Amino acid sequence: MPFPSMRSLEASQNAGPVALMLTIGLLHRSMITRGFILKRLLSTDVIVMLFLFLILNLWAYLASELTRVPWIALLFSWFWLFTFGLTLLDRQPFHMWEMNCANGPYDWRLCVSRYWLYFFYILLAFVQVPCSVALIIRGDQVQGILCLASLGLFLGSGLPRNKYIAAIHRHSGDVLRIALPTSHLEGTVYILPSKENGFEATWSPKLRAEHLRTDSEIMQLFAFMRSGSYSLSEPLKRLRTTMSAFNEGAILTNLQVNELAEWLLMEPNSVIREKPIKAQRPPNVHLIGRDLMFALAHAEYLVFMRKAALTPRLREQLGRLRHTKRSGGLDASDSLPTVGFREGLEGYREAVKFVYALMNMPVDPFALEPGPMPTHYSTALGRDTKSTEDYAGSLWTLCLEHSESTFSALYMFCCIWFIEIGNVCGFHIFPLRCTSLQGDPVAWQVIWRQGWYECMVAQLIASSPLLALAFIAGLF
Repeated sequence: MPFPSMRSLEASQNAGPVALMLTIGLLHRSMITRGFILKRLLSTDVIVMLFLFLILNLWAYLASELTRVPWIALLFSWFWLFTFGLTLLDRQPFHMWEMNCANGPYDWRLCVSRYWLYFFYILLAFVQVPCSVALIIRGDQVQGILCLASLGLFLGSGLPRNKYIAAIHRHSGDVLRIALPTSHLEGTVYILPSKENGFEATWSPKLRAEHLRTDSEIMQLFAFMRSGSYSLSEPLKRLRTTMSAFNEGAILTNLQVNELAEWLLMEPNSVIREKPIKAQRPPNVHLIGRDLMFALAHAEYLVFMRKAALTPRLREQLGRLRHTKRSGGLDASDSLPTVGFREGLEGYREAVKFVYALMNMPVDPFALEPGPMPTHYSTALGRDTKSTEDYAGSLWTLCLEHSESTFSALYMFCCIWFIEIGNVCGFHIFPLRCTSLQGDPVAWQVIWRQGWYECMVAQLIASSPLLALAFIAGLF
C-alpha cells in the first residue's frame, strides 16, 4: 500500500477544521432564522454554547499542529464554562461576574471582574502571540499576521455586535418574561409564576425582539394619552395586540397551562400559590400599579387563548376573570359574575381584593380607599371631579365599559390614573421592584452571546484570508 503524499496528508488534516468552520456557519444562520427559546437552564443559548465548546475542542484535537489550534475561541470557551458555571452555582471566587447592562446586552466585559478578565487576556496573548510568530518565521506570513490582527481586534473590542438580539425569542413555561415598556437599554422584567418559581421581578438588558410590540404599541399609547388625543377604545386595542404577540411566542405544555390557570383562579390545590414572590415593594405603594396589571392581563390572556388545554372545571371558571358577554370565546353566563364588573367603588374594591389574594398578600387599606387629592378636570371623564371617591368610582365604571376582563379594566384604570394624576395616593406604575440588579440566568445568557460572537468572528478571521476579507466587507 503506497504512503500518502504530503499534500494529501495536509489536506486530510485540514479537512476536519474546515468542516467544523462550515458547521459553525450553518449554526449561525440557523439562529438568525429560527431564533431562540429562553429557559432558565437548557435554553437555546446554553445548548449552542455547549455545542460550540465541543466543536472547538474537537477542532483543537484535529489540528495538525499547535499553530492551527483555534486558541482565541478555545480559551474563551473554557473561560465561559468556568465563569458561567460558577455563577449558576452561586459560587464566585473574587466576584467574577457582576451584571452590568447599562449599555444594553452587548458589553460582556463590563460584567466580568477586571482582574479575572485581565488574567484571561494575558493567558490568551501568552498562547496566541508565540503561535503567530512561529507562523511568520515559518514563512506563512499571511496566516501569522491574521492571527495577530484577530487577537488585537478581540482584545481591543473592535469586533461587531451580534445580530441575534433582533431574532425571534420565544419563552418556555418556566420563564414567561413580560417585557415592560421602557425607553432605556435596561429595565425591569416581570416573570409569570410557574411550578418551580413564584412571581418574579428581575433586571434585564433590553431585548429588541421582546420589546418590539411593547414599544410599538404601548409606548405609542402613552404618547397619545399624554397629548389627550386618544379614544377610550385605544388601551384595550393596543393591549390586545401586545398580548397576542406574547401568546404567539410562548411555549407551554398542557400541564403548565393548567397550573397557571389554577393560580389565576385561586384554586386551593394550586402548586404555584405558595411560591414566594421574588420582588420587593417600596413603602407607601400598593399593588395596584400599571405594569403589574399589564403582566396579569398577559397571564389571563395566555390561559384564555389556550382554554382547550384546560380541564372542564377550570374552563367553566374562566368567566370569573373574563366578561363572557364581551368575549367571543366563552359562552355567556349570568351565573358566574366577573370579578370587579360592578359599577363604582364597589367594583373597584372587589378587583383590588382579588389581586391581593392572588399575590397572597394582606390588603393595604389605602388601596381600597384612594387618599384625598385636589379636584381636577378629567379628560377621560370629560368633566371636573368632585372628590377622590367620585373620580375613582366614575373612572372604574368608565373602564369597565371599554374592557373585556378584570385585569384589562385594572390596566386601563391605572394608565388613566397615572396620566391624569401621577404616582400619588399609593399608586405607582410598577409597584414590584427587583431585589437586585444582578439579573437572572436568562439575562446572563443573553449578555454572554456577544462574547461568543466576538471570539468566533475573531477565530474565523484568523483561520482564512477569505473570511478576513468578508469581515472587512461587513458581512459579519
